[in-house]
Amino acid sequence: MTGWFRFDVVSLFPSIPIDLGIQIIDERWEELKEYTNMTKGLFLSILKFCIKDNRYFKYDDKIYKQKKGLPMGSPASPVVADIVMEKLLDTCMEKLTTKPKILTKYVDDLFVITGEDAINDTLNILNSFSNNIKFTMEDEMNGCLPYLDTIIYRNKDKLELDWYQKPTASGRIINFFSKHPKQMIINTAKNLVHRVMSISDEKFHNKNKHKIRDILTNNNFPIRIINRLIGRRNTTRETQKDEKIYKSMIYVPNLSERFQNSNLYDKNKYIIAQKNNNTLKKLFSHTKDKIQNPDKHNVIYQIQCDGNPNEKCGKYYVGTTKNKLKTRLSAHKSDLKMRNQNYTQKTALAEHCISSNHQPNLEQVKILQTENHYHRRLTLEMLHINNLHTTERINFKSDTDNAAYCYRHLTQKKRSCNM
Repeated sequence: MTGWFRFDVVSLFPSIPIDLGIQIIDERWEELKEYTNMTKGLFLSILKFCIKDNRYFKYDDKIYKQKKGLPMGSPASPVVADIVMEKLLDTCMEKLTTKPKILTKYVDDLFVITGEDAINDTLNILNSFSNNIKFTMEDEMNGCLPYLDTIIYRNKDKLELDWYQKPTASGRIINFFSKHPKQMIINTAKNLVHRVMSISDEKFHNKNKHKIRDILTNNNFPIRIINRLIGRRNTTRETQKDEKIYKSMIYVPNLSERFQNSNLYDKNKYIIAQKNNNTLKKLFSHTKDKIQNPDKHNVIYQIQCDGNPNEKCGKYYVGTTKNKLKTRLSAHKSDLKMRNQNYTQKTALAEHCISSNHQPNLEQVKILQTENHYHRRLTLEMLHINNLHTTERINFKSDTDNAAYCYRHLTQKKRSCNM
């Protein structure tokens, strides 16, 4: 008699030995070399650096090294893990005396249909591949078995799939009244309907429609939109015939819709992809140690001039740097040391301090913003300069020449609201 079983690797990444992963990729080099111009030696050296020599992380101002398995968080780890799992299955299949009727894999989850008398042998062979890689096993109960986001039912000699949610599933999607583009909100619900209906057999559709209706209702979708999404489900995907250029833009309610419907850009060439600036990264606390200000890079910063003992100043200099902030501050200190020498490439801060005999406060520098993108960082620098009153600025006038007029209006409006 055949049975259905699900195997799952215990802690996949920490369980895979580094040397085993490198060895398997070394053995499969003939298959891999056509996808790279690197030599085998160079490729394996880089791989070793990524997954073996680069397993350090910082916590509570201490440096730690991961002792076991593939490094958590490394982009290379999922790829190496998948290659090792493929090798594991190929090796174990050759050793099995009773071949399974079905064996399929998704990352480290295996679904197997095999004889009930062969299942212990199958588990033992899977666990014998490596001393570190161990599997847990779950068998069917009452003719059904959960696998990924489906539940598989036994119906005589046929498999039937239904949509499955874990008991801990919250049923939360983007709320209908969330500050996102309405098309994005609708597409989220549309994709939910499409996915559920696509992975479940038709006999379960009515039941699943009720579940979807409850989920969308709890997320404040209007009944008319819910009925339209469920009743007019499209099974085909639209294909884009003409290649267009996507440009991302922060979503601003009402303003973004007006811009998208305007004639301010070529709709035949560009597609505007709206994005929300209120990301999870901003909402949740960081799990990594906070980088101290002097070690941060790609920042826009502000330095206050303290004047001198006889004269207070209170003006500010706004700058930007892609390097660490402490490196840029060292350059400012060097500029000030050369105050008695004639040279033309002085910063506005150095020129102000030298001409006024003032001293900037380089110990309490304020980071205004972080931005990795070079041109966005320059734009943000100009906007932050404009946020200062003209009597407070140390920067050269040319530092803001490229700031668009509309941005100047917005920053001036913000400044007047804060006064």
